[in-house]
Amino acid sequence: MRDDADAFEEAGARVALIGLGSPEQAALFCERREVPFVCAVQPDRSAHKAFGLRRGTWNQTVGPAVWAPWLKDQVTGKPQGAFGQGDVAQLPGTFIVDTGGRVRYAFRARRSSEIPSNAEVLGALARVRQAG
Repeated sequence: MRDDADAFEEAGARVALIGLGSPEQAALFCERREVPFVCAVQPDRSAHKAFGLRRGTWNQTVGPAVWAPWLKDQVTGKPQGAFGQGDVAQLPGTFIVDTGGRVRYAFRARRSSEIPSNAEVLGALARVRQAG
């Protein structure tokens, strides 16, 4: 998302990353990766639970289906992980929540390596704005 921060801002989005580590880990993560968004933590997983994000199995978090995407991310300079150090089995998600608190887009990963593309999320933002 960082690479398209301007596009998210132009789309009217306020992006927040929510992890499971300590506040210090979140600050370090955002600083090292030059994340221009709010970085917050919920070590008790309450935000993840509220959005229906499950803890994954071994195959969903470190199994063979996760290795190839992880390796690709490392090679292309877009590594994932480290922020969610509180629970490595926690599966990620991406959500668009309107100003009334209603979830308008939900992506719940089935593997820890699944993250929707920026284009997909920006498209969803456009559809949400169009629908009003």
